[in-house]
Amino acid sequence: MQMTRQEKLNFIAANYMRAMWTKAYSVISDAHEAEDACQEAFIKIIRVIDQVEDVTELRAKALCCIIAKNAAIDLARRNKRTTPAEEGFIDFEAEAPEHESPEAVAASNEGVAKLSEMIDRLPETYRDVLKLRCLYELSAEQTAEILKTNANTVNIRLSRARRLLKTMMEEDTAEEPAEETDAEQEK
Repeated sequence: MQMTRQEKLNFIAANYMRAMWTKAYSVISDAHEAEDACQEAFIKIIRVIDQVEDVTELRAKALCCIIAKNAAIDLARRNKRTTPAEEGFIDFEAEAPEHESPEAVAASNEGVAKLSEMIDRLPETYRDVLKLRCLYELSAEQTAEILKTNANTVNIRLSRARRLLKTMMEEDTAEEPAEETDAEQEK
């Protein structure tokens, strides 16, 4: 049974908006602007929805996330400013729960930035699997369909990506105390 145009749009709104918002937020690091980017993305999706035959396919979800990412990039460019993450800006009032100190939030943001950097350094095959499975919350089967492989390969790559990230984190942690010791010896 073919879905009508309105049914396709309703399906996308109900099932893909969270993933689209997450992708937009990963680009511009502002919840309200991510919502704006999703609205712009949805308008773009309305224009191309007739070209999408089956919105339940994972390719449709991937398309929606790509459109949301591009809308977020466009929004950031229009605002002619870098993202808070690029500026090293930390909005303590917006991000800090009342029980956390600004120092704790700063440390947390630094950890997220380091993790993001490490993920970007992973080989593409591992990085893609990690993002699809963890960020977009796709199943192994869904990820396999997008990457044109099988679920076992996806699970193996995910395991290897996690192991590699763990190793990178351990190396990063091992380097930090050594740097502090060098600084103490200089005093």
